[in-house]
Amino acid sequence: MKFTPLDIQRREFEKGFRGLEEGEVRAFLLEVAGEWEELQMENSRLRTEILDLREHLKQYQDQDRIFRETLLNAQRTKEEILDAVNREKALILREADFKADELLRDAMTKSQEMDAALRGLKLERVRFLQDMDSLLARTRRFLQEEAPEIFPPAEATRRLEEKDAAKIDQLAAQPPPRPAKTGFGADGA
Repeated sequence: MKFTPLDIQRREFEKGFRGLEEGEVRAFLLEVAGEWEELQMENSRLRTEILDLREHLKQYQDQDRIFRETLLNAQRTKEEILDAVNREKALILREADFKADELLRDAMTKSQEMDAALRGLKLERVRFLQDMDSLLARTRRFLQEEAPEIFPPAEATRRLEEKDAAKIDQLAAQPPPRPAKTGFGADGA
């Protein structure tokens, strides 16, 4: 049974023989009605507060769910980005290794070509020096034959026999030997 404060205040009792003091009963009923009214107001306020708190709790739960989903999405995105970065890093490292190997091979090839060219130049220098020496010897002999009074033959040349001088002339007239091909470079040098 639900009583309102007004129900308590208006309550009428039957009068009996040697009944209760009506003023005291009325005062008590007024006091109970007042407290009852306060309790109903407090109850109504608490119900409103509970509804507000439930609404706030629902909002917080929704926010918490959204935060958790956002955190999970961020974590997944981070892992995907890290995977992509690691794949890209591995690809870049493989490309760099390949390019380094290619550059090393090119450098070795060029080094070998330059070594071969250097050997060829050294051989050309030797041939040139031999040709110059031979030319100088022939020129000296020519000058000694044409102008012996200005360019007398050296003592060692005067002591040579005729056949030795012919042999020297024959060797000087032959082209110098060519070096064997090494297989490096386009011209075999």
